[in-house]
Amino acid sequence: MPIGFESVKSSLLGSYNNQKLHHAILLCGKKGIGKSSFAKEFCLEILGSKNPTHPDILVIEKEAEKRDINVEKVRKIAAFLNQTSSSNKDKFIIIDSACELNKSAANALLKILEEPHKNNFLILVAHNLNRVLPTIRSRCQMVKVNDLSLSDFEKVLQLQKLKFPANEINFIAEICENSPAIAINCGADLSRFYQLFLRSILNKKISDELLKNISDKNFSFTIFEKSCEFFFTRLLKIISGAEVKFFFEEEKVFMDLAQKFPKKKIFAIMDEAMISLHKTPALYLDKKLCLINIFNRISYE
Repeated sequence: MPIGFESVKSSLLGSYNNQKLHHAILLCGKKGIGKSSFAKEFCLEILGSKNPTHPDILVIEKEAEKRDINVEKVRKIAAFLNQTSSSNKDKFIIIDSACELNKSAANALLKILEEPHKNNFLILVAHNLNRVLPTIRSRCQMVKVNDLSLSDFEKVLQLQKLKFPANEINFIAEICENSPAIAINCGADLSRFYQLFLRSILNKKISDELLKNISDKNFSFTIFEKSCEFFFTRLLKIISGAEVKFFFEEEKVFMDLAQKFPKKKIFAIMDEAMISLHKTPALYLDKKLCLINIFNRISYE
């Protein structure tokens, strides 16, 4: 059972054992904290099985190369609902995630939710409720999963045998918002990129390694985007008088920028940077040029 889901498990099992479990559960919480893993393990526990491909569990998820979950995937649910349970028990459908359903798929799911089948339960995983149709949300029981604590975050990384330097773990937890999945996938890259970004600002010259990274076709632009958003968010906290624990060389960088720019100017630079960050991958613009432009606004204006 994923760490941090104890109370959710207890509540749902209590409802199930009392025959009060809603036919559709909307399991919502931060991305990457283990909601999908919990849903699968929860269903297997009810079925009394450890078989990850149990025939009474249907998992609907996005294919790696696709942008969303299409209607054909959702249409598989209808056939599954009409099948006889292999174990004469309940059947479960897990949708991972409801945020990735395209319009046709969402509408098809809505029709299924409007006509619940006895002994069939749907668990919809979601990390962005704004991307789930209100009509779908209204037909589900919403179950909120709390964010992981720093302690739980570290426990998950330990279980994954993933170790970060002691002086980086708090930074990784904060920039990844205590999401183990993000930390596992790119925590080390985020830490390295952010440190190079800070050092470049101090030196008023973009490091060769930073330019090499962002020019690599295999480089994930999300690392730059997330690092930049984190940088500006923390800079705004500093100029607004909030107390923060500094990471790496942030204190020197932030103090210099706070003296160099009025607050209004920093807001303007941040707004322009965010627009550029969002447009660059969407319009297939030059990633290296995006970095250079943002860096120049910070360093030379």
